Amino acid sequence: MQKTTTTLPLAPLVTQWQSTGTRRTKYLRLAEALSACIHAGDYRPGDQLPKETEICDALPVGLSTVQKALGQLVEKGLIVRRRKLGSFITDARHQVPEVHVYRFHDPATGELMMPYTRVVGVQRVTTSQYGALLTGFDCEEVMRVDRLVWVTGSSPAFSAFFMRPEVAVELPDSDEVQHGASYHRLLWERFGIRTASVRHSVTTELLSRQACEHLDLAAPHVGMLWDAFEYDSEERLQLVQRFELPRGHRAMELVETKP
Repeated sequence: MQKTTTTLPLAPLVTQWQSTGTRRTKYLRLAEALSACIHAGDYRPGDQLPKETEICDALPVGLSTVQKALGQLVEKGLIVRRRKLGSFITDARHQVPEVHVYRFHDPATGELMMPYTRVVGVQRVTTSQYGALLTGFDCEEVMRVDRLVWVTGSSPAFSAFFMRPEVAVELPDSDEVQHGASYHRLLWERFGIRTASVRHSVTTELLSRQACEHLDLAAPHVGMLWDAFEYDSEERLQLVQRFELPRGHRAMELVETKP
C-alpha cells in the first residue's frame, strides 16, 4: 500500500515568519522560518510543502524569493525538490548539508551565493587521456559531465565533472533533468558515500576547446584551471571537478566542506 503524502498547512509557517528578524533579506527569513517548522516538528519527513504560489499568497514574498529560500533548504539537505511533483521534507537520515565546491560571497551581504548549473554534455571517457588529473580513480573509464556553472550576476565558468561508472548508472535520464542536480546528494542517497575532504589545485593555462566553445571565447584563451579532488572517509577518490574560469571572472573562494 502506497504511503499517503500530507500537504502541509501554512499557519505554522506564517507564525515562524512573524517571529524572524525583519532586517534579514526576505529569502533568508523564509528559509529560516521553513527550517524552524521542520525542527519544531510542525513539518515532518515525507510531507509535501505548500505550493510556491500558495506561500506567495500567504506571505509578502514573490516567487523568486520562495525559490531562493527553497534552494537554501536543498543545500542544507532539509528538503528535496521533485520535478513536476513539488518539494518534500527529507528523511532525517538524509538531512545532511550539500557540498558546493564552487562558492562565492555576495559582496553586499556577505552571504554565500547558491550556484546554478546547466548540463551541456555527458560521455564516457578513458582516464589515460587526462594524465595526472584522473590517475587517482584507479579505473580505466569514468563518466564525464560537462556543465556551465554560475552565480547570480556573474558570467558562467565551464566545469568538467568526473565520476566512477558504477555511480554514473544512477544519473538522471536526460541532460534536462540533470540541470541543477546534486551529485553529492546522489552519492549519499544511493550509495551512502559522503565527501570527507576536498583538495584543490589552481593553475593558469590555456582553456580547453570545449570551454572556449561553451563560454563563447576566442581560442586560444588563457584563464584559470581550478581542480577539486573529492575523497570519502577512506581516502578513496570519488569525484573530480575541473573548473575553467575565463579572464575577468569574479574572485573565487577555495573551501573544504565536510558534511
